[in-house]
Amino acid sequence: MEIFGGFMMMMSIIGFFLVVIWFILPFVIFNIKGRVDRSAAMLEEMDQRLKNIERILQDHRNVEEQRPLDPPL
Repeated sequence: MEIFGGFMMMMSIIGFFLVVIWFILPFVIFNIKGRVDRSAAMLEEMDQRLKNIERILQDHRNVEEQRPLDPPL
């Protein structure tokens, strides 16, 4: 009987920890989902900024290439 009581005590402790994890896990998952969505939005914004910078640099290079190498005196 003592073995059965000890086994039930271990099972109740393990069950308690599983219930705590079961209640906390959804909040952790939704928190991670929000952070991933925010990171994705920031990444898209950074990508758009880089595209604009590359376009401006490309336009600037095209303008510089059209100038003559030796300016008239």
